[in-house]
Amino acid sequence: MPLLALRLLFEPFLAGAGGSTLFLPAVLIAGLWGSWRSGLIAAGLGLALSLAATLAGGSGTLDVDRQLLGGAIFSINAGFLTFVAQILRVSMRSVDTARQAEQSRAAAIAESETRFRQVADSAPVLIWVTRQDRRRAFVNQAFVEFQGGDYQDVLNADLRDTLHPDDVDRVLAQSQTGEASGELFQLEARYRRHDGAWRWLRSYSHPRQDGAGGLLGFVCVAYDVTEAKQVEQDLIHINELLETRVGEALAEKEKAEAALMHAQKMEAVGRLTGGVAHDFNNLLTVVIGALDMVIRSPDDAGRRTRLLEAALSSARRGERLAHQLLAFSRRQSLKPQLCDLNAVISESEPLVRRAVGEAVQLNMSLGRSLPVVSIDPAHFEAALFNLVVNARDATADGGEIEISTGSAELGSGEVEGATAGAYAVVRVRDTGAGMSSEIRERVFEPFFTTKPVGKGTGLGLSQVYGFMRQSGGAATIESAPGQGTTVSLFLPAMADAVPDDIETAAEISMEDRPYADRTVLLVEDDTEVSAIARACLEQLGLTVTVTGDGPSALEAITDRSYDLLVTDLIMPGGMNGVDLARRVVEIRPDIAVLLSSGYAGEAVERTLANAPWPFLSKPYDAGAMRRAVMAAFARREAVVTD
Repeated sequence: MPLLALRLLFEPFLAGAGGSTLFLPAVLIAGLWGSWRSGLIAAGLGLALSLAATLAGGSGTLDVDRQLLGGAIFSINAGFLTFVAQILRVSMRSVDTARQAEQSRAAAIAESETRFRQVADSAPVLIWVTRQDRRRAFVNQAFVEFQGGDYQDVLNADLRDTLHPDDVDRVLAQSQTGEASGELFQLEARYRRHDGAWRWLRSYSHPRQDGAGGLLGFVCVAYDVTEAKQVEQDLIHINELLETRVGEALAEKEKAEAALMHAQKMEAVGRLTGGVAHDFNNLLTVVIGALDMVIRSPDDAGRRTRLLEAALSSARRGERLAHQLLAFSRRQSLKPQLCDLNAVISESEPLVRRAVGEAVQLNMSLGRSLPVVSIDPAHFEAALFNLVVNARDATADGGEIEISTGSAELGSGEVEGATAGAYAVVRVRDTGAGMSSEIRERVFEPFFTTKPVGKGTGLGLSQVYGFMRQSGGAATIESAPGQGTTVSLFLPAMADAVPDDIETAAEISMEDRPYADRTVLLVEDDTEVSAIARACLEQLGLTVTVTGDGPSALEAITDRSYDLLVTDLIMPGGMNGVDLARRVVEIRPDIAVLLSSGYAGEAVERTLANAPWPFLSKPYDAGAMRRAVMAAFARREAVVTD
């Protein structure tokens, strides 16, 4: 519009020049600096003024036509120039806008870089940025201070030169692996600071990516963890020291416990030895005194009989005491059978009732469908009798004792000493005074008793405990002051088993001599035992030859044929009874064999397990010898018949 005003101002001076000479530049300039509307207005005014000037000049018709044609051409040119001017104007504005945006971006980037540097330089950790070629593009002030020197030198320095020699290979391998993964990775190593001190640095390298996801390098941050490593080393040292001290303390504790256990064992052995000595001294007093009186008064038949019966009774008591000791040590020789506990208890009831007496009430509550168990019935009866006697002693007159049976399904660890499974249970309950927890924990110890001196040996419950453990079962006790006591015996159930028929061997009359025409080789190293055994065998009519060891027996069996070999298990000469029996059977296949021993132990049990011959346990009497000899000859006849 300003140009249009200038054009109108100077139009009278330019009328002779023609409309196309100055109007078109005016239109172009108006379009560039104004707008397309300004260009069109300028073109329209220029055309109108040109026509007015032509008509006012009074030119001819031909001139008028030319003027009109020129005006038309001028209008077309003016419109085109206006369009071009508008495009140029928009382009110029776009370029200007782009230039301004670029300048703004450059200013923002510069501000961002300045801000990043300020933040990075103020951080107390080492920060650096790497490019694709692994060279550093930036390091912060903390990095420069750690390395020492100016910025450019630190930027171009190789950090590997400051690595500790022991860490170089490991760090290089981990660095290559981490960079190849293109993911965040961590390193930890010792680096030499500018002052020569070795410092532990823990670095984290985060990948930098472009807009397309390409890897540009890594942004890395490193923390000085030297103090933390030192604390860690100190803790390790402290832990090692503590482990050493704890180990020493545990060793001392174990030593003290071992000493205490040894002392307790010695105390138990002392109690055991004292108790056994006390009881056996009493028994031997009767035996020795009775035999001495018999020797001194051989003509008094009545007195001799009474004294010999007293001596024999004491010897039987000694035998029971030995069995009780073996039961507690789980070394007695048991003869388990498949039994119905209710039947065994019912057979023992008369003896048990006599032991209880009339002052205390005895109740029997035997459960139905009790499972079959594998026990030695004689030892079970002895264990039951011991429990009932203890209950009677603990129960005042008018009290009650109950023997009950039942079944139980035990879980693992439910009863100490019993594995998971089905059990038959026998309980002996009394309404006595009960016992404290301290006494309850010791009742199964040998020779531990709360009874007055001379009233009990302290072997009753220990015998029960040993018998149950040896039978594969368990025993528990429940008691409290004023609430009575219940002892429970758990015996493993034999699934789908049928009780054995208990056979009673027919007694042979002591006057019979069924083997008067047969010979026996007796191998026994104890001369006194040999004399008793010989007398028992000769009473059966056997002709006896005695030797003291295995080699002598082999020599005798080679020189003469014998019908029966009776041999001790434990003998001098390096050969036990089973080995001797096998050698003899090889020489004399038709000979009968009987094994005997007074020792019970795991080694003997294993030996007997592989021996197919009958076994006679010491001590024995003439009746036991008769039954054992019968069994030996019966087995030989069965083998010969087969």
